[in-house]
Amino acid sequence: MGSASGSSRGGLVVFVLVAVLVAALAGYWVGTRRAGPTTAEERKLEIFHWWTAGGEREAADAMFKAFKAKHPDVEIVENPVAGGGGVSHRVVLQARLSAGIPPDTWQTLGGAELKSYVDGKYLEPLDDLWNELRYREVIPKPLADAVTIGGHPYVVPLNMHIQNILYYNKRLFDQLGLQPPTTFAQLLEVASRIKSARPNMQPIALGTKEKWEAAFLLDSLLLESGGPEYYVRLYKGEVDVRTDPTFRQALQRLQALLPFVHRFHAGLTWDESCGLLVSGDSAMVLMGTWAIGYFKSRGWEPGRDFGAVTFPQAPDRILLFHPDTYGLATKAPHRRTALDWLRVVASPDLQIPTDVTQCGLFARLDIDPQQFPDPIRRELQTFVRSNPGKLILDQHGSIAPFSFTQAYWDVVAAFVSQPNVANTVARVAELFTTYKVKEEAAWYRWP
Repeated sequence: MGSASGSSRGGLVVFVLVAVLVAALAGYWVGTRRAGPTTAEERKLEIFHWWTAGGEREAADAMFKAFKAKHPDVEIVENPVAGGGGVSHRVVLQARLSAGIPPDTWQTLGGAELKSYVDGKYLEPLDDLWNELRYREVIPKPLADAVTIGGHPYVVPLNMHIQNILYYNKRLFDQLGLQPPTTFAQLLEVASRIKSARPNMQPIALGTKEKWEAAFLLDSLLLESGGPEYYVRLYKGEVDVRTDPTFRQALQRLQALLPFVHRFHAGLTWDESCGLLVSGDSAMVLMGTWAIGYFKSRGWEPGRDFGAVTFPQAPDRILLFHPDTYGLATKAPHRRTALDWLRVVASPDLQIPTDVTQCGLFARLDIDPQQFPDPIRRELQTFVRSNPGKLILDQHGSIAPFSFTQAYWDVVAAFVSQPNVANTVARVAELFTTYKVKEEAAWYRWP
């Protein structure tokens, strides 16, 4: 109770501080605009992004270095309001947008998060820029579709993160003579064999402290149970889960895995769940491409200490993905500079150093996969180049509205802690209705 009370007070303090900062900035913004137009636009880029943690900070530095190499005269102002990065990023940004004092550009995911900014009329369409760059010709169609709302592209994606990757302790698998599983049946068998050989080990690592991790695991089971078309129809609200055997089967399969899942998952974040492999407490974890950077930060090398396979690979090998993107604010204070920024974001000059560092895939398919230092991403990028139609927007990008997605994460995480198939089906069905998913997700097109 004390924790909840403290959170409420903390939230109030953040809200008041943000309100004061925005009010002060609004006064400054209005005052500067009233001073009259200038003869030339100031060469400044005001940008919001959430790459402030270790590893991500280095990727942000790589981005800005690439931009400054082409535009050394530009002053870059990052997250200019206190709390603008990290957890508070979206709170402060939304306050700025609502007050009519936008930065020039900001980081957003494709999908439902992007759509919320478009619906709020906070972003300009970028048809002319995309035509100038011929960007549709060099990125996968599903990626272009994930950032196209109402027929217009609104952002420039710089990468793709793949969600459904099963990482495993390669040394342990070699010792036990195991092959990495690519189907539910194989995963269940491998988990059972590991438990028999290592009774003190909980074969499957999981951290559900932030809830989305549980939905990641269920997503892979849904993909195998129903296939890609079903997956898209489900998150577009076109499936009645109350009578749907596929959704129920996926929950039953998730329940069958729970005896092999690390028992303290509720207190772990995604990186801590990956740490269970390094510590020897678990042998496998389902996570996105960003886990590569985590494992390497712990001294693990891909191909030697850990391996990775996309999961599942039946009935088809599908990659669930989401992109990091940047757009152009409506009434951006430095519009010409912001467009210069977006041109660089779309270029190999920025994507190669940034994506290699941040552990995503390249948005551009004309970049050589051999630019990646690890075999995992080289293989994934090569697969995407040959099979761009195998990409589907994932839970982070979100086909469904983000309000639904957050509530859905809560329900799935609760199921992992206390599995009840019938109750979970009823709760998820209610969410689809409450958040008008069929209407709100109609924008998404696949294939």
